[in-house]
Amino acid sequence: MKWGFAGVFLLLSLFSFTAVADNKSSDIAAPVGVKIMLVGAQQAQQPTAASSPSNESEKSSGAQTAKPAEAKKRAVRIGVIQVASTVESSFSTEGLQQELVNDLNFLGAQGVIISTDSHDREAALEQAKQQGCEYVVFTTINGFKTASVGQKLGSVFNRGGLGGVGGSGQGRVELNAEVKVFQPDGATPLFDGDVNFRQNDADATARGLMKTEARNVMLQIKKLQSTK
Repeated sequence: MKWGFAGVFLLLSLFSFTAVADNKSSDIAAPVGVKIMLVGAQQAQQPTAASSPSNESEKSSGAQTAKPAEAKKRAVRIGVIQVASTVESSFSTEGLQQELVNDLNFLGAQGVIISTDSHDREAALEQAKQQGCEYVVFTTINGFKTASVGQKLGSVFNRGGLGGVGGSGQGRVELNAEVKVFQPDGATPLFDGDVNFRQNDADATARGLMKTEARNVMLQIKKLQSTK
């Protein structure tokens, strides 16, 4: 019987020790597991490098310092006075002012219609200044010559000055124009010369004359600006 009590006592002691050890093990293991979960949660909450505020600010500052595409150069503004005429009354200058504006625009300028009397230079220059024009073109048709069918017209206008290029040598209608270009605040023309053109009818000749004038005016303005 003594060994029976001793065995029971021994068994109870062993069970108590095992239970205490198990409890201690669980007390230690549980906090470690909790710590692992907390660390994982904290890592999941941290922002990635791609979306971090510092990276976004760097991108923003980089975009601000990047050079924009080079802006297109502003077109020169050229005031165009109503085309005047000293030739016979049968020749009409109606529509030639708009024709010249269109031709200047086609060549890269910005033609501006000036509505004042073409003979009132001061008023025309003042209006051009108010409309922001850098140059003002005055045109006067001062030569109009026709030939019969089969005849040829040679240029009889020798004044030159703008390097005008004529039309067909077999043209039966020839027009010549005096062209003066001013700056709005200038009292004397920047350049002054003639252009001429030949074609087989008056309308085609007038249109060709305006194209020739526009081309030569732009050439002279570019030369003038290149010397500044």
